[in-house]
Parts: sequence; C-alpha cells; structure tokens
Amino acid sequence: YKVQTFSSMQRSISYQNIIIQLILVGLFAVYLSMTSIHLLLPPMLGILFYRYYKSLKRHDLFGLIIIIAMLFIVEAEKGFWFGSSIIYFSLLSMYVMPKVIITVRCKNCIKAMMVFAAYFGYWLFVWLTDQILMFVPPQLDWYVFFYGIVEFLILLSHWSGQDHPRRVICRRRHP
Repeated sequence: YKVQTFSSMQRSISYQNIIIQLILVGLFAVYLSMTSIHLLLPPMLGILFYRYYKSLKRHDLFGLIIIIAMLFIVEAEKGFWFGSSIIYFSLLSMYVMPKVIITVRCKNCIKAMMVFAAYFGYWLFVWLTDQILMFVPPQLDWYVFFYGIVEFLILLSHWSGQDHPRRVICRRRHP
C-alpha cells in the first residue's frame, strides 16, 4: 500500500491578510489613544479618507469594512457623531472626488486636496450640521493645520502614484 504525501499541501495561514488587517485595527486603536495624550500625533483622518476612497473604487469590501472600523474608533475617541465621518466620506467620494480627479491632473495635488477635504471639509460638514440642529459648533484648532501637513507628507512618501484611483486617459494616435 502506498503512503500519501502532502508535498502539495499549503503550510501557510489561509487567512493571513485578514489577520494582519485585524492586528492593524488593534494597533490603530492603541495609536489613537496615544493621540489623545500627545497632541502632536495626527489622528490619520486624511490617510483614512485616502484608503476609504481607494477601497471604495477597488470594490474591496473587506478593506472598506476595516477602514470603517477605524473610522468608528476615531469617532469614539475624538467625540465625533457616530457615523458622521462615514456619511461625509461617502458623500465626498460619490459627488466631489470624481470631479476633482477629472479636473486636476497632478497626483500630489489630488492627495493634498484629499487631506484638506478630510480635515477642513469634515469640520465644515460637522459645523453646518450643528448649525442646522442648533448645537454648539466645534472649534477649529491650529493642530488641524499641522495634522494636514504631516498626513500629506506621509501620503507623498508612502503611497506611490501607481495605486492612486485616477482614471487613465487614452489618446488617439494620428497617422
């Protein structure tokens, strides 16, 4: 009788990407709690918006769920309304960003606009909502400008232009 060999058997973890992403959510929660202690650490709202938009355009459901979990952590830690960043990022992704990407050709300018929209646009969104519902509007601090600059530099240095969700424009060749 013949002994069965398992040479073709996969020996790695089958859900390695999921485990790594869940560990990143846990590390992000620890990092975000540190941002409450040290005010010079940015809450990564601009980078989360960049990744949210990228996951949305790629139709990456698990990546989108991970980003949404991270946004819930940001909202809980910073005292934002539950789900307000997801509503804002969804509206921005559906209505504003397609027009910006068609209009602006510079990839780094698009990244800067995404960070700007994530911080200042979200503050304006919450401010307008609070004005409509007659709540006390949020304060805008100088740290927000610092956070925007730091996160823009992180986006410039870490993510290349190849993974940017930009539409490729094909040109016709003339004979």
